[in-house]
Amino acid sequence: MLEKVKGLFRRDEEQTGGGRPSARLVDALKVLAVESPGLADRAVAYVHRGEGPEVLLELEALRGGDVEALLGRPGQSGLYSWTTPAQDDRLKAAVPGWTSPKAVAARSNLYTLSDSVTIPELVRLGRVLSAVSSEVDRERPTDPRWLTVLVNDMSRRANDRRKGKNGKAAPDRWTPDLLVALAVEGGVPEADATAVVLRELFERPTSAGWSSRHLGPALLGDAARDFVVAHVDVATEALPGVSAAGRTELVELVASDAAATAALAPLLARLAADTSKGVREAAVAAVAQLPGERQREILTPLLTALPPSRLGSVVTRLAQVDGGLADLERAAEQSTGARATLLRDTVERARVLDAAQEDEPTIDVPPYEPLPETVLGDELVQAARVAIDTALERARAEQAAHPGKGKGDDDGWPRWRRQAVEQDLKELPGITDDDLRVFAAFLSGTSTRRPGGVAMRRLSAPGVFSRLPGITLLHRLRLQANEARGHSERFGWYRLNEGDMLDVDLRVLDEALRRIGRDDAEALIDELYFSTWWAMDTVTPENAWPYYAGRLDRLAAALDDRERTYGTTKPARALAVLAQLPHVPRRFLPRLTELALGEGRTYRATAQAALSTHPGVRGLAEQGLGNGRSEVRRTAAEWLARLGDADAVPALRAALVKERSEVVRAALLTSLESLGEDISVDLAPEALLAEATKGLRGKAPVSMSWFDLGSLPGARWAADGSPVDPTILRWWVVLAVKLKDPSGAGLLERYLSLLQEEDRARVGSHVLSAWVAQDTRNPSAQESEAHATAGAQVRYDQYQAWAKRSPQYYAVEASKTVEDHYRDLYREHQATYLGSAVKDKGMLALTVAMPGGELAATFQRYTKAHIGRRAQTEALVQALAANGQPAAIQELLAVSRRFRQATVQETAQRLAAELADRRGWTADQLADRTVQTAGFEDDGLLHLDLGSREYVGRITPAFTLELTSDAGKVVKALPAARAQDDPELVSAAKKQLTASRKELKAVVALQTQRLYEAMCVGRTWTAQEWQEYLLGHPVMSRLVERLVWVENPGTDAARPFRPDGGALVDADDEDVVLGEGSTVGLAHAVLLGPDATAAWSAHLADYEVTPLFAQLDVATPDVPVGATAIDDHKGWFSDSFSIRGRATKRGYTRSQAEDAGWFSAYTKSFASAGIVVQIEFTGSFVPEENIAAAVTALTFERTGRGSGRGTARIADLPPVLVAEAYRDYVAVAEAGSFDPDWERKSQW
Repeated sequence: MLEKVKGLFRRDEEQTGGGRPSARLVDALKVLAVESPGLADRAVAYVHRGEGPEVLLELEALRGGDVEALLGRPGQSGLYSWTTPAQDDRLKAAVPGWTSPKAVAARSNLYTLSDSVTIPELVRLGRVLSAVSSEVDRERPTDPRWLTVLVNDMSRRANDRRKGKNGKAAPDRWTPDLLVALAVEGGVPEADATAVVLRELFERPTSAGWSSRHLGPALLGDAARDFVVAHVDVATEALPGVSAAGRTELVELVASDAAATAALAPLLARLAADTSKGVREAAVAAVAQLPGERQREILTPLLTALPPSRLGSVVTRLAQVDGGLADLERAAEQSTGARATLLRDTVERARVLDAAQEDEPTIDVPPYEPLPETVLGDELVQAARVAIDTALERARAEQAAHPGKGKGDDDGWPRWRRQAVEQDLKELPGITDDDLRVFAAFLSGTSTRRPGGVAMRRLSAPGVFSRLPGITLLHRLRLQANEARGHSERFGWYRLNEGDMLDVDLRVLDEALRRIGRDDAEALIDELYFSTWWAMDTVTPENAWPYYAGRLDRLAAALDDRERTYGTTKPARALAVLAQLPHVPRRFLPRLTELALGEGRTYRATAQAALSTHPGVRGLAEQGLGNGRSEVRRTAAEWLARLGDADAVPALRAALVKERSEVVRAALLTSLESLGEDISVDLAPEALLAEATKGLRGKAPVSMSWFDLGSLPGARWAADGSPVDPTILRWWVVLAVKLKDPSGAGLLERYLSLLQEEDRARVGSHVLSAWVAQDTRNPSAQESEAHATAGAQVRYDQYQAWAKRSPQYYAVEASKTVEDHYRDLYREHQATYLGSAVKDKGMLALTVAMPGGELAATFQRYTKAHIGRRAQTEALVQALAANGQPAAIQELLAVSRRFRQATVQETAQRLAAELADRRGWTADQLADRTVQTAGFEDDGLLHLDLGSREYVGRITPAFTLELTSDAGKVVKALPAARAQDDPELVSAAKKQLTASRKELKAVVALQTQRLYEAMCVGRTWTAQEWQEYLLGHPVMSRLVERLVWVENPGTDAARPFRPDGGALVDADDEDVVLGEGSTVGLAHAVLLGPDATAAWSAHLADYEVTPLFAQLDVATPDVPVGATAIDDHKGWFSDSFSIRGRATKRGYTRSQAEDAGWFSAYTKSFASAGIVVQIEFTGSFVPEENIAAAVTALTFERTGRGSGRGTARIADLPPVLVAEAYRDYVAVAEAGSFDPDWERKSQW
């Protein structure tokens, strides 16, 4: 083979040995001229003819300098490299018109091997590139450095977009045999060359990640797998020494072919015993493809040869093979210690589950309806013609507005727009009605004929296709199948990312794909469900289980897969399907039990959920109570609590007697009480003191050393008022930190309930204050002054130097004085955090019984001042949910509706949904039923009893609290206590008055926002709930009276009304009585129509009612069918600060900053509708400076993680939401006025 490869290059050698070097080679090395004019020529001469090898010494002296950067850092394996402006300028001066990307493209073209290039030339090129490379990824001291550099560089160019006109490097030509020939030519003994190449193929960088994923596709194809099979003995010795990432890729390559898997069984056996868990699991998964007897031959010897810590995947696999349990039992009899325990536990788990379900029932799946065929006809043709003609007219108008002939941006018309318009004018006139009819027939499946390439592309573009009527999922699948011809792995599922289009049974998709001619339907469905991150919400397990119930092999493969895919993993998705099956097939039980009671947390909960319907699940969980690892015992106790089977009480009690771990004991007690067991004896003061004394003898978590346990306030037992031993409270704090659960659910909540109410509040307040203080500690003024003094001059000097080299980047900073830099450094240092309390977030569990208003206020202050502390904020959100008091719940709900950090908002939404679900309510019902009263009673008054007299508070029309004395006189505050007053009542009244004023203000602001969102999204209430929780609430009733409502909105029986002095009246002052079973919603001009809107406007004016917010003066814009944006105020020109001011006044916040702090929209979230409104503009940077800017468009983004995510069609949105968003858009745009030259004047 070696001679054959050399023979392919021999003709080239004969032709080029004394001839002229390849132009690609010359171009590839031109950048060397930046160091000296002749250096590039000498390097080319060396590579081409081997002349002047001393040039390598010259190049070695340049390592780490400009030459290495300009060559694209050939020794590194990451896809991307960069150069500085100064380096680019040097190259431009040395070689006019030449750039680093051009040099890289030339090298990429050279690697295609389509030009005259010889093996010796490639070897010498590798030596040149190695000489200039300061860092070489994947370098091994035993192998040639130059070969590694050459392979790194080729692999990168195989994926480089800067590939030049002749294509990119071709991996299929860089075969292992070629690499062997290169190695031998470069001096590697022929006997060693195979091992060197094998390591070269599979070695990966130590920190392998996304940046080096191209190595596999570039190096590992069928030829590489055949090469390993052909040299199995060498591979078995050489490859276990490469990095873990490389060994994993080796296993995956082998497992992709059944014959290779069988041939390389000895290598897989060695890798199944690997030191890396990931490699072991991948190897065992590959072994699973072999016949059962062969699996046992390979894996059984490992049971006694491997350390117990490496046996997990081996044991699990053998438990699934016929005869494997007997192998495990025999090995257990020969073993002791941890090995014997592991083997016996595995066998016992299998026996428990098998005994509980002797016969495996069949899985019955429900029927499904295939997608119907819908023939598209004249309606689509007409709509397509309108869309094409409209686009053409728009292009003609834009060209007419910019008559200049230049090709640049000088006349304010960006080049990309000019080119797009020119393309429109060239292509659109050629699309005929016949093309449109052919397109309709093709989508309908009545013809296989397709329109011409241009027509197909233009009609398929979202701007046209989204406007076509009658399009169904089947039509879209047919279109996508056309676009993905020959590229099944790139099937564009994302193009179907619209609304709930993919919210269908996967059998429906499978049948449709087969109907339209895709023979790879199963692979495409797997890609959609397992590997498409955006489809997780829409392509649900509920939709997937009937499909995979008939494809258990594919489900098993996914369960054993370890590839992480954008925030999920295939095992997680497979577990979600298993949890939906009517019962779990027996073949999955060993793997599920391993995950359910294993040390790893990633899949524990989902594995337990999947096992929850198995008749033997309680026995399995009880078995975990005796595990040798405390984490598994705790997990088992928590699992039994979730199962809710009271028959587990004896096992839990027995475990509690023997348990020595405090954390596990806490879990056991929590489980016992949740199952109805009386644990009062375990909660007696003497028992708690003994538990605390024992617990404090151990070592407290080091992270909480900052907390002064001696500072905790005293407390009394609720039962008898006797003092609580401080030791107990101190232990509770330590235990909370160890449990790491800010929610306080379970035992800690129960512990705190034993204290008197005011003492629970004091303990929680103290812990919360201490935690926040620790988490937000900043430097002292003296420390910041010292920092600024030391760094001001240094920073000044740096910016002066940088500005000389690159003034376009550093001019602003260079213009600052030393004093300016001093102030910047002082401010920056003051804002730094000296520590973090996030590791001690479990401490927040003690806030579960503190006043909800105080916790909510602390949360508000914290998040306002410390926006970047995401993990801490999520911990506080958990504490809000656990607290459960109205003020805390309302704050939780406010976060769930709108918060600047999406992950925090998602956490709040999940916790709010769980809280509502536990109470049997929806999230909206939870919000209605937990609105604080601010102390006001059902009569709408705040009664403040001073003992001998009573003061009364009322809500004013301005929603402030007005206080009147017992004589009816309006006063600002409560008086001092009289002799006949009760001092304690006076003190309590003053506290209540202060709290009521704060709470009233908060309730009015929050509930006004909530009612506004309800109007926008079209929420309705039942008449009964509306009357009880809104009209009957002492504060909400005042807000409700300032709004117009509709009975039975959206129906023919719709009837507007408003509350007035206890009655409900219509616009003509006639009484309205809500019908039994009717619904109530908020009115809006869009829904009422012009006549009713005018009547209600007059009614409100007559009664001098100031609306809580505008309902009757909003217009709806005219929007084309299928439109996803409104841009009728595009080009209204002002500045970024004016746009910001108007947007923030209307409740919008800055969109997430992207690279370099860039953002280009202001957003408002409507969480209950899953929509984010975006007012887009030309953009700005953070930190902001006031720059010229123009408003562009109004768009609506869906917030789901699944296929429901993306830009929404306006026609699919609630019309009130669109109208209100449009009003905001216009208001923001009216910060300026339309300027036809806005694109040129806008800075970005």
